[in-house]
Amino acid sequence: SRMPCAPRLAFLNQPQTDSRQVREAALVSWLEDNGVRLSSEAGWGRAAHPLRIEAQTVEDFELSGRGLLARKDVQQGEVIVQIPSSLIMTRETAQRTLGPSVVPDSLGEYLALALLLIHERSLGARSFWQAYIGILPSVEEVGQTWTWDDADTALLQGSKVVETSASLRAKVAREHTSLLEDVVRPNGLDESVYTFEAFEWAMSMLLSRAIDLREVGTLALVPYADLLNHSPYAASYFFYNKVAFSKEREVTLYADRAYAKNDQVLISYGQKSNAELLLLYGFVVDRNLFDEVELTISLAADDPRYDEKAAFLKGQGLKPSMAFPLLIDRYSSELLQYLRLCCLTAADGPLDAFAYNERISIANERAATTALREGCERALAAYPQTEAEDASLMENSKLFASLSRNQRMAIKLRRNEKRILLRTIRTCDTALDALA
Repeated sequence: SRMPCAPRLAFLNQPQTDSRQVREAALVSWLEDNGVRLSSEAGWGRAAHPLRIEAQTVEDFELSGRGLLARKDVQQGEVIVQIPSSLIMTRETAQRTLGPSVVPDSLGEYLALALLLIHERSLGARSFWQAYIGILPSVEEVGQTWTWDDADTALLQGSKVVETSASLRAKVAREHTSLLEDVVRPNGLDESVYTFEAFEWAMSMLLSRAIDLREVGTLALVPYADLLNHSPYAASYFFYNKVAFSKEREVTLYADRAYAKNDQVLISYGQKSNAELLLLYGFVVDRNLFDEVELTISLAADDPRYDEKAAFLKGQGLKPSMAFPLLIDRYSSELLQYLRLCCLTAADGPLDAFAYNERISIANERAATTALREGCERALAAYPQTEAEDASLMENSKLFASLSRNQRMAIKLRRNEKRILLRTIRTCDTALDALA
């Protein structure tokens, strides 16, 4: 199951479709004018470019925006993208464009790139990056949860993504205020350009599209390369290679596997849960191997051995309350070890007498497993709807399709989280039966 990084809404009438094609053609022309070979024809000493832009891809029955498709059969290890450093946006680019007083070394990369994006978008046709900026989506088209309104966010009730979304939204608002006070006003920049709406858009683009150039430890926006969509199964990532006989570098991507003609070429944005994907990229993967639910486990406040256990945990670098991931097919051994300690009674003896990676006793194992089961039940109870109700809603294809994209993503996310909790409960039940 695959979904892309920046889903966009369908363009439903011909003039908009034409506009879309014009913008894509402008991007290709700009890239080729600046040294990127995208031609379908082989040239002197150079092979034909293996990819083409697809205006609208579909994944998991959702419109998924632009993507890159194989123009021909592609072999594993074949170079499929090469973008020169002169076309990418980095903090260094922002400093060179806006000056060191606007973008000092102390300014974080995201804020530096946000300033650059806002500035270049305000220039319109005068911007060197106009063709690239012209194909970037709107905040609404990306659909990250931190940009959702209250009505859509309410559909996520029970999921911890509500809290992380609110936290990120507040952080973006604080950073915009700081940017106005520390950069925009002191440097006499036009406040009507650097509005919150513009900053929100820039941060939305950066969180969903920026690439980490690991060889130089730099965050970058890489035109064309950021059209590649996500698969949790992809194994390819970008290299920032040195160009032979030159001081220049180029962003290079090699095919992680063989692709047949017209296959969509995909990369991985990392091993992320659906909550992370929806928060940062605006989509959910239906069958996400890395999906997880975070379960918080705490020492009972009325535990007679609370102080003793808290001190023991501190000595292990742990806290009296810890969050652990539950995955679709397992939970961590660290979670069970923590629960074994939490469930030790006064009669069990000194805390340092046990190896927590092994069963301590039948009674302790039963108590730890029961505590995990009850924790999952409490987490499930926080969702207003049951997993069965969500499943029924999704199976009613006509009704589900009538919902907005944000609403569909919310239902998919919360249903998948409930499935993880329910599966963990079944695992606990099996373990408890074995301990009976």
